[in-house]
Amino acid sequence: MTATLKQITLTTLCALTFPGLGYAQQVKAQTYVAKGVLIDSLSHEPAAFATVRLMEGGKAIKVGTTEANGRFSICAPKAGNYELELFAMGKAPVRTLLTFSSTQPIAQLDTLYVKPLSTTLSSATVTAQRPLVKAELDKMTYAIADDPEAKTSTLLEMLRKVPMVTVDGEDNIKVNGNGSFKVYVDGKPNAMMSANPSMIFKAYPASAIKKIEVITNPGAKYDAEGVAGVLNIITNTQSGTKGYTLTVNASGGNHGGMGSLMGMASVGKLMISAHYGTGYNNQPQTLTSREREVFADAMNHLYTANSRSNGHGFSQFGQLDASYEFTPKDLLSVSAGIHGYNGKEHTHTFTQTMKASNEQLYAYNTNARTKMLYQGINASADFQHTFADERKLTFSYRYDLDPSNTRAETTNADLLGALPEGFELRDLKVDPHNRSFEHTAQADFTTPLDPQQHHSLAFGLKYIYRINRSNSKEYVRPMGSSDADFTLDTERSLYFRHRGDIGAAYAEYNLKVGKWAAMLASRYEYYRIRATYPDGKRPDFGGHLNDWVPSASVGFSIKPTMLLKAGYNLRIGRPDISYLSPYRVSYTPESVTYGNPDLTSERSHNLNLSYSTFGPKLTINATLTYAFSNNGMASYSFVKDGITHTTYGNFQHTKQTTLSTFLNWTFTPSTRFNINASGSYSDYKAQRINSHN
Repeated sequence: MTATLKQITLTTLCALTFPGLGYAQQVKAQTYVAKGVLIDSLSHEPAAFATVRLMEGGKAIKVGTTEANGRFSICAPKAGNYELELFAMGKAPVRTLLTFSSTQPIAQLDTLYVKPLSTTLSSATVTAQRPLVKAELDKMTYAIADDPEAKTSTLLEMLRKVPMVTVDGEDNIKVNGNGSFKVYVDGKPNAMMSANPSMIFKAYPASAIKKIEVITNPGAKYDAEGVAGVLNIITNTQSGTKGYTLTVNASGGNHGGMGSLMGMASVGKLMISAHYGTGYNNQPQTLTSREREVFADAMNHLYTANSRSNGHGFSQFGQLDASYEFTPKDLLSVSAGIHGYNGKEHTHTFTQTMKASNEQLYAYNTNARTKMLYQGINASADFQHTFADERKLTFSYRYDLDPSNTRAETTNADLLGALPEGFELRDLKVDPHNRSFEHTAQADFTTPLDPQQHHSLAFGLKYIYRINRSNSKEYVRPMGSSDADFTLDTERSLYFRHRGDIGAAYAEYNLKVGKWAAMLASRYEYYRIRATYPDGKRPDFGGHLNDWVPSASVGFSIKPTMLLKAGYNLRIGRPDISYLSPYRVSYTPESVTYGNPDLTSERSHNLNLSYSTFGPKLTINATLTYAFSNNGMASYSFVKDGITHTTYGNFQHTKQTTLSTFLNWTFTPSTRFNINASGSYSDYKAQRINSHN
């Protein structure tokens, strides 16, 4: 029967945070605040989004920005003498002295005026202060290094202040309302952070970060495969200073705990940092229920499986980074990292099949014990040369090694009734040894096309050599023979090799004229797949995938703190080897799963319209997105002879309209309110299985 129900999804997440409030009874403290307004002396327009710094002893202790109307307020931690500095791009700095006392806790300043540098300075050197938040055509940037709170905060805590990023009470991270995003470090993908960003960011000191880029419309430079959101973390690689820092972090809870150590050292032109963390995770009992009803089968009519599982495990992660500046225009960066997990899981399942007459056909219990061991090692090197005319050439290489082993032992007992003909219950032990490695080489070149840098062109090449190896051994014994040894099942044991070659080329043109900015880009990717079975038990198979990925965007700066932009991009999703391999996997007699070697890359077209306004007290972003795909990959199941067959196909048609909003409002110096809300309407069609929802 075809379903005709349309589906509407609405999700809203609100968070109200009170920095500095604990669980104990609070004692009201005196608040010291400086307030005023900053105006441009020539245009008499408000100096929007200028940087405001409160100085004590020559050091910045608080940093903020003016609002769109030029108004500002900044708090002092205690009574005393301070200096207030205000910086606007291209203007002379404004400085004034402040004194707070118990009788004068509020400094209401007169209107302050910023003047052009040329009219106020003759032979002075002025360092321009960048704003904390900057909106661009393809990204939003938060300058963590310019925020004094970064010196004593973790990266996860600072993410709560970054526009378009939300961190909820359970430390779950979302980028523009979406929990599916990739993490890059200094423009390079970081598998360790992408796998578990919350845990690692909680242990990473923010003082090691220069800025965070929130990229919601990745250009052609980024891989075409994957989600559209990227969190690019730019580390603090400034050289020329001497010294070191060491940061220790520890946390715990009823689901486990973790600890980490971070160290940084800088000597002349060499900068090196090291980071290591380990954690324990305790998974409480989880209940799972599955049900299958076959109306046309009076014997195998209703199948149910109820499971309860629990587990625990240890994880670790570490990273070593170093950079050396040979000359101001030549920079070499190298890095190496590890990540892994060692855990155990136990699952108990009661399986039952009923006849249409509500009589039990058969039932049995299953116990499964799994030992998981995942390890990852990576190393990379990047060399960047900057030419005299601001052209940049970068060569990059990366190596990834990921061995893994998931041993599982499944035993069955307490069989009631009789199994149907062709069904067989056997105890099973699986010992797969999987190993994958990958070499990635890339070259990127960026050049301005005019002296004013209104036009720029970027292009590059990339090649990935990927190998996956699996030596899987399976052992069996009759059900209920707990004293008998497992024997090797040579038919089910499998030796498998998979090679993937990915070649990519891209070109990207950028234009910036006045308040307008535009980007036009194109990327081509070729993927060659080759799967072989060295023992000759299965036929070899392979294929080729060709994908052309265009993208375009245009933006208009209504005013310095307000941006309107529209864009289009195409994202692809390649089938992994588990989707492609025709090898049949069956752990219970009632089900079997296998892949489809004829799958192609799924293609998702995305159109978006976004409005952003941001300031020191109020930041708002609203994005309307329409996405559609005509060949989405989907799994589907059918029942034949009482057995559920599950495989994959490129037959899902999807249309989705989503409105996402982000609001961050600091309505008092100690209270911040943020809301992340989205509503979507989705229409799914699968003509092959005559389904519509």
